[in-house]
Amino acid sequence: MKTGRLLKFHRGGTEVQAYIYREPGGFRAALYLMGPGNNAPAATLEAPTEAEVEAAARNWVETRYPRPR
Repeated sequence: MKTGRLLKFHRGGTEVQAYIYREPGGFRAALYLMGPGNNAPAATLEAPTEAEVEAAARNWVETRYPRPR
């Protein structure tokens, strides 16, 4: 049974994963920095729609871990 969606962002040596799932009243994204010893969410975001929480997760990643230029 599918319970959510996983987004992966590769930024140089850092990988950020965002797990988006539905909760009563809206959607939530739990963002994790992947690597040894990282097992707690780096951030948790909430929004009334899936599209809004996905946009917020993408903005969170881009703000803190911008793409190399």
